[in-house]
Amino acid sequence: MSDVPVSVTNTAEVIQPVVESSGSIWGYVAGGVALLILAGFVAYKKLNTPAFIINRVRKRNQKEMQKQGVENSDFMIDLDKLFDSILKYANENKKTGGDVIKIIAPLNDTARIKTTRDMYQSMIYIANDIHDVALARELKNKSKQVKASSSLMNGLLKRAGV
Repeated sequence: MSDVPVSVTNTAEVIQPVVESSGSIWGYVAGGVALLILAGFVAYKKLNTPAFIINRVRKRNQKEMQKQGVENSDFMIDLDKLFDSILKYANENKKTGGDVIKIIAPLNDTARIKTTRDMYQSMIYIANDIHDVALARELKNKSKQVKASSSLMNGLLKRAGV
């Protein structure tokens, strides 16, 4: 017994567990739920901005046009002008992402849009809806050009070697 100090043998009886359960973990659970709700609210605010919605639509359109190999067409340029105008209108009038989705809804109407001219008509409607008269006029001129270059006319020009 001479190797073991006397104070160690006497304190062995006094040692109690340092960490005792408080009996409830509900405080941690409630804190975790509150943190998830806060994160969801912040994400909703970030995702519900006009800029985010417009950028997502642009990326999807760009991806689809790249699949078709026409990413540098006049149509894409016109569509970008329309999106810039919508973004400007939404920011000036303090619109949310949901409002922007409602504004661009005519572009997604597959029952109405069958041809490129129909797409331009939808774009003209949106431009008039957001009070961008100059863009509407420009798109109207483009829609007339599209009408003149129908599939029949394209076939005739192709046969002629033009």
